[in-house]
Amino acid sequence: MNNTFGPALESGPSSWEPAMQKTQMSHRYQFTEIHQVDQAWFKSNRLLGPGADQDTIHAYKLLRTQILKTMYQNNWNSIGIIGARSGQGATLTAINLAISIALEHSRTVLLADFNLRQPSIHTYFNYCPEFGIGDYLNDKADVLDMLFTPGIDSLVVLPGRERIIHSSEFLTTPRMSNLVQEMKGRYAQRIIIFDLPPILETDDAVAFMDQYDAGLLIIEEGVTRKSDMRRISELLGDKPILGAVLNNAK
Repeated sequence: MNNTFGPALESGPSSWEPAMQKTQMSHRYQFTEIHQVDQAWFKSNRLLGPGADQDTIHAYKLLRTQILKTMYQNNWNSIGIIGARSGQGATLTAINLAISIALEHSRTVLLADFNLRQPSIHTYFNYCPEFGIGDYLNDKADVLDMLFTPGIDSLVVLPGRERIIHSSEFLTTPRMSNLVQEMKGRYAQRIIIFDLPPILETDDAVAFMDQYDAGLLIIEEGVTRKSDMRRISELLGDKPILGAVLNNAK
């Protein structure tokens, strides 16, 4: 495994002050639903925002800086967040990384819930989408029908809604490929973060591998075994990996 780590939205400035004391919407959202999230909800769901502890904020700033540096050097703009197994914090990491990057003055972020088997990003924002990525794949909705922002300037979310059982087949359809290429090519300064299913439990992350530039691996201390890491390395092959986030480290 190669470890290198060591038209919905107009451009505009970042939304939060460095101390994260308030959230202001300075963008004008032409087509995207604005869903304001209560600050207490942010805190109870361990999302970055007012009330987050400074150690967590600092950790995500450091992660953001390292990731953006590597992506800039390689002219990349898309990340696949890859959990080893369920319950190891991959989705929460994807969300908080997206929020952190959205604070960066020159960047906008699209957070896409491509965990088609168990979409959950919308629940972290206390949001119930009318349409999700599955509706798009079944030609029942357009992308603009699905997008929302959780009241965070520079961040747009493409949510899932219903569980899709044969998800890896959907991830490799021409319709999905066209969607991803449009997402990656429309805005030069936009970072796309794909939240993907655990790589050791489904074939989705591997089937989708050609669609994102580099991966970020999420593992859990005391849970992810050496044999798991060897298997992950085999599955990822030469895919560029930005590094590994070790959750629940003591």
